[in-house]
Amino acid sequence: MWGFVDCTRYHHAGGRPQVVLFNASLVVETSERVALLIRPGQGKSTIMRLLSGIDLPDSGTVLRDEGGWPLGYAGGFHAGMSGEANIHSLALLADVDPIELSAFCFEFSELEEFYHQPLSRYSSTMKARLALSASLGLPARTYLADDKLAAGDEHFRRKCLSALTEKLTNCGLIFIASNPRAAKDVCDRFYVVSGGEFLPCDDYDHAATLLAASVEEDSADADVDIPTFDLA
Repeated sequence: MWGFVDCTRYHHAGGRPQVVLFNASLVVETSERVALLIRPGQGKSTIMRLLSGIDLPDSGTVLRDEGGWPLGYAGGFHAGMSGEANIHSLALLADVDPIELSAFCFEFSELEEFYHQPLSRYSSTMKARLALSASLGLPARTYLADDKLAAGDEHFRRKCLSALTEKLTNCGLIFIASNPRAAKDVCDRFYVVSGGEFLPCDDYDHAATLLAASVEEDSADADVDIPTFDLA
């Protein structure tokens, strides 16, 4: 089970605290495919960090299940190591067979000889391809995705989406996105994050309309009262 229970979280924007969540609650079952739609600059990455366990709320509880994996996350890669060595390290961390995962990543990423070269020689697109290959090769129970489900050229994007669609027959997805269209074909439940709350939507069309109608809030004009405590 994933989600938030009475969670409040602020972050600094322009030197002032901005509301991301305010006493917000949401429960997502492990196998569900849920979209959290949020306007750019309103805390998408903050919500992702909370779900990933990288960040903590100012108050409340974040629910995190076992078997969650950030889709396409490359933050743990070491630039001085080859793609192959990075995948082997990741396999050991995830407690899976490094040879099997490496073989999958080599074939799926289509990096060819670059797979055996240091990541310092990779372009951002090549690194994204390696990270997506690793994510799709791991036995995740729930994927956590931040705005993108695929990367690279059209061929590789289609390949990623096809593989992800197959994976989602047996696992869940929490997709935090600013573009509602990206979530239309992969999610079954939709919420719009606005005013520090998770606003439930009837369907995709309702979510897209609600997101388009939402207005970016300035902290000084927010409808919630910001408690006085140290945000440093």
